[in-house]
Amino acid sequence: MEIPILSEGERQQICREMWTGMMLGNTGFIMRKLGPDALDELSGEVASGCASDMKARGVDDPVKFAMNYAVVNKNVFGSEGVSVEGYASEAVLTTATCANLATAMEFGSKGMPITKEDYCNGCIDGYFKRVAENLGFGLEAEFTERGCRIKIHR
Repeated sequence: MEIPILSEGERQQICREMWTGMMLGNTGFIMRKLGPDALDELSGEVASGCASDMKARGVDDPVKFAMNYAVVNKNVFGSEGVSVEGYASEAVLTTATCANLATAMEFGSKGMPITKEDYCNGCIDGYFKRVAENLGFGLEAEFTERGCRIKIHR
């Protein structure tokens, strides 16, 4: 049998649904079974590992940090309106429409207990800020209705 080649949009949707479903499912399980301290510890370890990987790939300033995630958000997950502005000491990553947020909200409409605030705070506070801190950067985020604007600085 010939295996069909999926379109870019179909591949991105499958990747988003797998990634987001796994993250929400794992987070919920850990919170129910082990509590917030265990989730905090896991998030710290994941962020440390991601930061080590980024360092090994030469991510050593805010623009490279922002570009790393812009490429993934746009190409892997299919987010729209993704842009990076800035320079070596400060950068801004803007995502007008976050495809992962939209997928999480679709899961929420099907009964998964997730809100926009929970998802976005988990993304920023549970992941992005921790990775940035491991790389020696500060990070703040401004949430929009369908995405966010992340400022990364030395």
